[in-house]
Amino acid sequence: MDSSFTPIEQMLKFRASRYEDFPYQEILLTRLCMHMQGKLLENRNKMLKAQGINETLFMALLTLESQENHSIQPSELSCALGSSRTNATRIADELEKRGWIERRESDNDRRCLHLQLTEKGQEFLRQVLPPQHHCLHLLWSSLNNQEKEQLEQITRKLLDRLDQMEEDNTLLEAVR
Repeated sequence: MDSSFTPIEQMLKFRASRYEDFPYQEILLTRLCMHMQGKLLENRNKMLKAQGINETLFMALLTLESQENHSIQPSELSCALGSSRTNATRIADELEKRGWIERRESDNDRRCLHLQLTEKGQEFLRQVLPPQHHCLHLLWSSLNNQEKEQLEQITRKLLDRLDQMEEDNTLLEAVR
């Protein structure tokens, strides 16, 4: 069975045969990373959907669960999820509707609202996390520990480079 990446690889090889200065390996590696990221997201979304939740709600629950006292202000949730305050409100509404969080006034400041993970929300996480961890173990079992460490180092190195390029506006300069 051909890999889902085979058509992309064939197209890149064809282009490389036509253009002498075509940066084949750099484009191949970039496309492999993008393709793998897409497959990881697709796989994850299928798993979450089967568990009755989407990525945004799941990450909101994990964010709450990771806080001291399982409580966070809506603005902090918005920042943690990288979403607008309006979207964080919608997320909180859905979590509250499902009984996974409660909105509570702050003990110190009645104007300040906190989102509190409920026992029902904690129980939901206890149910959905083990199957997810199992799937992750299945996925990553194709690599040995040394390969995983090497992939982590390489990925972090590339991420650092991307951050540096963004900071230096290297990408914008390259296209001018």
